[in-house]
Amino acid sequence: MKIFFPFKYLFIILFFSLSTFKVSAQSDNPAIATLLKVEGAVNVFNEISPQGSHGRHGMLLFTGNKILTSDKSKTTIEYRDGSRVRLFENSTIVLDLSEEQSTKKRTFKFQLALKSGSLRGFFVKGHQRTKIRTPTADIGIKGSSVRISENNNEATVSLTEGQVEVSNLNSRIILNPGQWLTRFDRNTDLTQNVENIPNLLYLKTAEYELDFRNEESIQLNLSVQLQNRISRKSLKRNGLVIFESDYKSIRLPKPFMLNERGFARVLIGIYPPSLKNPEFKGLITIRAFMDGKGFDDVAEGHLVLKILNLGQNRTLLIDPDEGVSKKQN
Repeated sequence: MKIFFPFKYLFIILFFSLSTFKVSAQSDNPAIATLLKVEGAVNVFNEISPQGSHGRHGMLLFTGNKILTSDKSKTTIEYRDGSRVRLFENSTIVLDLSEEQSTKKRTFKFQLALKSGSLRGFFVKGHQRTKIRTPTADIGIKGSSVRISENNNEATVSLTEGQVEVSNLNSRIILNPGQWLTRFDRNTDLTQNVENIPNLLYLKTAEYELDFRNEESIQLNLSVQLQNRISRKSLKRNGLVIFESDYKSIRLPKPFMLNERGFARVLIGIYPPSLKNPEFKGLITIRAFMDGKGFDDVAEGHLVLKILNLGQNRTLLIDPDEGVSKKQN
């Protein structure tokens, strides 16, 4: 006896078979990162869905995923250790590898390929080893805030924090904070191309020491100014700025625009620290970076605040005007 299935039931069976295959494939390839802060048209490609799917906030990412941003679109890729990659407009990146290392501490190994476009990466110090490949160069990263651009077989790398090793077919060099390599190709002698980043975001506030003995939150007024690093002259150049901090009990502003004078004033809210965190040493670091392509010549802004009367010894205070460390008892 022949049994005939209506076409709609055959379609349902096929749909669930494909869905089961997709879930099974992803379970064998665990998620390595999450897509966050999706703006505009962002597409994610993989072997199961080579035609791509629309990126969305909270979307899980897997080894081999390719993320593509179009004009006026950006997104953030966040790894399990807290390392983040901000992918700017008209960029393509592939997540080649993410491995948890078998060491005493929980550490990770990341590999990414920036095919074209630009990014800003913040990689957690002491927790990861990262390599970013572009058509022009290999960039080895350890605990760094770095910007990388790759277009028409020319690359630019600028470093604000940490250390990176950059190599091409011709040479290899270590970049230190405040240095950049501009528009080099595969055959450039990198040792002859290192310069200081010419500009920076300067952050300033009236209070750098905070007292929470009354257990109330504190509101600070911060000024943000785009300046030339040597002359300290203001630059008439606007752009979008993002604030971030490793301190959990803080209320940062949403991304904001510098005005035509390269200036903005913003408010942040800081709440008393939790005494249950023994690793907190009483210092709050706030970072600010330009959120978009074309700002590789601008070093990130840093502001360090000290909490008084925390009941722990403090030895480090950073003077934001002098840029030096001072010992305190």
